[in-house]
Amino acid sequence: MAIKFKRVNYIYQGMDGTPFRALKDINLTIEEKGEFITLIGETGSGKSTLVQHMNALIKPTSGQVEIYGIKIEETKKKSSKIKLNPLRQKIGLVFQFPDYQLFEETVERDIMFGPMNFGISKEEAKKRAKEVIQLVGLETGYLERSPFNLSGGEKKRVSIAGILAMEPDILVLDEPTSGLDPKGRDELLELFLSIHNKLNNTVLIITHDMNTVYQYASRVLVMNDGNLVFDGKPIDLFASPKLSSWNLDKPDLIDLCDKLSERLNITFENYPKDLEKVVARIKAGYHE
Repeated sequence: MAIKFKRVNYIYQGMDGTPFRALKDINLTIEEKGEFITLIGETGSGKSTLVQHMNALIKPTSGQVEIYGIKIEETKKKSSKIKLNPLRQKIGLVFQFPDYQLFEETVERDIMFGPMNFGISKEEAKKRAKEVIQLVGLETGYLERSPFNLSGGEKKRVSIAGILAMEPDILVLDEPTSGLDPKGRDELLELFLSIHNKLNNTVLIITHDMNTVYQYASRVLVMNDGNLVFDGKPIDLFASPKLSSWNLDKPDLIDLCDKLSERLNITFENYPKDLEKVVARIKAGYHE
């Protein structure tokens, strides 16, 4: 167990000064290795607030977050004196907007900043920068470029490289594919899956895309009005009668299969994850 939430609540002041309860009695455990998790829910449901607790960017109003054995409690308690850098090295958080993380003159210096801040030598940080820039699918020539002259997709990759250079055990990404075209989205998701498979670390992605959940996740978390209302396998989520009450849609392939089952009287014992298998099942149905 790497991260454990125990009845965590978080309250902040709204724009009009009214207290708003963003998290409500959250109980959750995240493992260190092997999980590919998606976190979904409507805008304002508490997703970003939840992940900011995972590396103690914010602390609970009440309850407790335990991160690698270190107990993080409300700010007034003794956890406010805990040194948080070691925890943040283990839990790498990539923000939705890469400009929040890019500030150095060159890509190389940007990537090196995190490791050197954690005590890594300049030589080792340079070595890591060269390794991770290639891991995120960019050539080493990018290291000499200014991060501010890159495309949106390239900036996202560089911001991810900067986190990977710190060698986190858990990689948390806040809507990393937002603003990308379908090709760029798919390339980035395949990159995350490749990193997950290569490093055997846990990856947690905040997303609004149900197709991403269905195609990639081994586990899905659903937030609704500050509550964690589902924690399980994607296929169980999309079979849940509560899906519409959480304002979630089915993935395109599952929706297609359901419509085919209804109109053509074709059954699917297991929902396929690619269109070719759907076509093959239709052809088989006409020959039975």
